[in-house]
Parts: sequence; structure tokens; C-alpha cells
Amino acid sequence: MAMLSAYLSGAAVQRQTPLWLLCLCAVAANAAEPPATAPLRVPHIADAPPFMLTNPQQMPVGGILFDLYQLLAGAVQRPLHIEAIPRKRVTDLLLRGELDLYCNGTPEWFVEPALRWSPPLFVHRDLYISATPYKDFADFSRRSQGKTGTTFGYVYPTLAPLFASGQLQRVDSYSPAESLRHLQKKNLSAVVVSELEFAYLQADKSGLYPVEVERNDIQCMYSPALSAELVAALDAAIVALRQQGQISQILARYR
Repeated sequence: MAMLSAYLSGAAVQRQTPLWLLCLCAVAANAAEPPATAPLRVPHIADAPPFMLTNPQQMPVGGILFDLYQLLAGAVQRPLHIEAIPRKRVTDLLLRGELDLYCNGTPEWFVEPALRWSPPLFVHRDLYISATPYKDFADFSRRSQGKTGTTFGYVYPTLAPLFASGQLQRVDSYSPAESLRHLQKKNLSAVVVSELEFAYLQADKSGLYPVEVERNDIQCMYSPALSAELVAALDAAIVALRQQGQISQILARYR
């Protein structure tokens, strides 16, 4: 598997206490807890741009999650370790303690009760994009029809009744970008993508009309194996990043 370890510059020199002493103190406090310098382990999965940007070797080099993970790792003074993981394995690896967190989910999408959740990061809006303007979701629910581009493995709770009734026909692609290409070629009547994906991926929006079909608070999913101290530190960092406007700055960077 492809792996990336990233270290926040200057983190070591800012410590006043020797690193070895900090590690000894952490071990003495709780022998089961990894030392303070243990990496913060996060997955790199099939998150569409702008959530994760990769180079030609498929190594993560930027994106909303990439930038957020670096800020969180710096806040808790740990190196960041990003590993390529298939989407379907992320929940299992979190539950087994082989990953520490994943910051692009909601309890509606990942229903495993053992997972723990962070405070909200930002609002995620799913948009139904088509050549037909709709007044609102109620108007959309009455009049929409046809083949709708969706992303393989994604969950769309508010659209499930329309898919089940046959009013809309779900057509999965492996990425929102692929769905948008099919829409441009008129192979689909519409696509469902997030507001952030649409803003980043679709340069020419003429003749396309979005209607919001779902809104969620995006959160981090924590492994049950994380200590209460680390969870509290991550929660506090997320609250601080939001209050300081740093998460908003990350989102603005990729709009």
C-alpha cells in the first residue's frame, strides 16, 4: 500500500521538555497508550477532489482533508501518517484500532455504533444538478425523473425513496468527476454531487441548475481504541479551528 508520513515543521523545536522525557511520562501514565510521538493514522481513500488531491503516483499532496489532517496532527503534536485504504475497509480498520480517525463522515452514512464522533467540522450540502430548475426540494421530489449519476458506495438517504419507487434511476460511477462527464455527454439526466465537488470540478456551470437535496454536518470518526485524552485533545482542536476560522479558510481555498 502507498503510504505518506508528513511532519509539521517546527513541532519538535517548540517543545521545552526533552522529547524522551515526554515519551516516558506518557508511558508511565498509561502503559496501554502509545507514546505521544505515535503517528496520527488517517486513511487516503477514494475521496473525490477537492477533498483529497493526489499526484500521478496517487500520493496525497493537497485537498480539504489533507490540509485538515495536518492541522489536527500539529494541534496534538503528532506526526501524520496517511495510508491508502479501500473505502469499504475504513470502518473495520477504525474499529480494530489500525486507523485513528477519518474526517469525512456522518452517523447517517456510517452507522456502526462503536464509532465515536467529533464536533462538527463544516456543513456538507448534496446537490442534484440537472438542466431543469426546481423551486425547492418539494418541487424536485414531485417533478424529477430519469437517470441520475451517483457515486459508488455513497449513501443518499433523502433520495432513497425516489430510487426505490423508480422515479429516479441510480447510475453509479466511481467518482463525482466521472458522473459530471457523463452529464456533459448527456448520458444522464442529472447527477448528485456535493456543493464543494461541483464548485471545484465543474468549470462551466451554464445551463445547469442545482437544488439542495441533503445537508449534513461533517464530522471525524474516531477509533474506539483512542484514549479519552487524545479524543478530548482532538475535539478541542476542532472547536478551536472552527472558532479561529481556519476550517473556513481551508474550504475557501478549494472553491
